[in-house]
Amino acid sequence: MIRGYTTPVTEISEKDFDALVTLALEEDLPAGDITTDSLFRSDEFCKAELLAKEDGILCGLAVLPCLIRKTNANVVWKPILIDGATLSKGTVIGKLEGSLVSVLKMERILLNFIQYLSGIATNASKVANEFPNLLVLDTRKTLPGYRKLAKYAVYTGGGANHRLNLSEMAMLKDNHVAKAGSIQTAVQIVRNANPDKKIELEIDGLSQLDEAMNSNPDIILLDNFSDSDTEKAIERIKGNSPQIRIECSGGITPEKLKFLSRFQDIGVSMGYLTHTVKFLDISLDIK
Repeated sequence: MIRGYTTPVTEISEKDFDALVTLALEEDLPAGDITTDSLFRSDEFCKAELLAKEDGILCGLAVLPCLIRKTNANVVWKPILIDGATLSKGTVIGKLEGSLVSVLKMERILLNFIQYLSGIATNASKVANEFPNLLVLDTRKTLPGYRKLAKYAVYTGGGANHRLNLSEMAMLKDNHVAKAGSIQTAVQIVRNANPDKKIELEIDGLSQLDEAMNSNPDIILLDNFSDSDTEKAIERIKGNSPQIRIECSGGITPEKLKFLSRFQDIGVSMGYLTHTVKFLDISLDIK
């Protein structure tokens, strides 16, 4: 099963978070760190461990070398694990050696990135592992500026990526259809204008299903369908238009996931993966 409707975010590079790291440094150190600068000399040395304090999936380590470079820190990062590693309480992720002042100044920023992205990866992992026959998809419900990082974290945790942005894939919702006049008109206009792009069509009732199938989008999204209507819609789409992918969304509870897991190759999009995130408990322990 391909884990993405468009090209999935399987890796990130510095250009994806450079601006965020810059903003974080400007936010946290507008005039230095008065506590650290008062207590310690710039030449004092330390060793530190990045340590997991709870179970989860690791994500976001690429930010650390960028942070070291941007602060001109005399610090060496020695990773032990890589993104996607399974963490348990007490797992050592990697080690830092160098300037005590530099390590203390970057501590909160590096933890914010890694705890946040590891939290998303852990969310995705829990759902994907429990329901392996579902395509567990993220959404665009992400913090501004963090979209690519959040989707990378979902993928790292075993989830799948919906479209990264509005340019990658068309998604026709009720407002689009209403202004276009009909489902078939809306799909045809978008298809003619973007023949090389996928089209997803959202419907909110069985009454729209026949027209939806006749318009032949790449994906039909069943939005807030009841269990019985979901089952009927899946049966009809698979029987009449097997080339059309099926996605379910809206009110996705654990019980709904159990119900949907009866079916093979169904996509389930969940804003929960990225917008309701608990930071994974990771600490930086200075020795």
